[in-house]
Amino acid sequence: MRYLTYIFPLVFLFFTACGGGSDNQNQAQSSADTQATKSQSSDVRTINIIGVDQMKYVVEDENQQGITTGAKVGNDGMLKLETISADPGDKIRIQLTTQSQLPASAMAHNFILLMLSADVDAFNSAAIKAKDNNYIPSDMTDQIIAHTNLAAGGETVEVTFTVPEKTGDYPFLCSFPGHYAAGMEGTLNVE
Repeated sequence: MRYLTYIFPLVFLFFTACGGGSDNQNQAQSSADTQATKSQSSDVRTINIIGVDQMKYVVEDENQQGITTGAKVGNDGMLKLETISADPGDKIRIQLTTQSQLPASAMAHNFILLMLSADVDAFNSAAIKAKDNNYIPSDMTDQIIAHTNLAAGGETVEVTFTVPEKTGDYPFLCSFPGHYAAGMEGTLNVE
């Protein structure tokens, strides 16, 4: 019994001494971890794109960093997205929202960024036949850098990717049937 009287205080002292620091140190570390996470996420440039019934990628804000726009689409004053410019190694998040009252079987959109060497027409022809795989041809996935799932009306999908190191014009498109042919496509310019 006398033995426990001496051991208990030593064990207690050991556990409190090895507790990893004071609460203030733990809070400071937690705060530093939070700041690091925020810093990492702020390194990702987000581009908000809207898919509309006119089968175009459009943007509400033409002043988003690194995009160029074309003509107005529809009556909402939104502008057709033409190009996205980026530096090699940049991180980009594409957030695609579909605005449509049509059922998903009639109108849904995705965003697919293809390799520099991809044959866009051949990819699109194969995609049309890949309904069971959300219009992503399984035998051509090696040509895809990044893609979203399909988004029906009111849905938002996103994908984050690292811009390729090789400079050039990388095509992107919506692979839902008829959309690429109607002009739902653009270019990622890596400069």
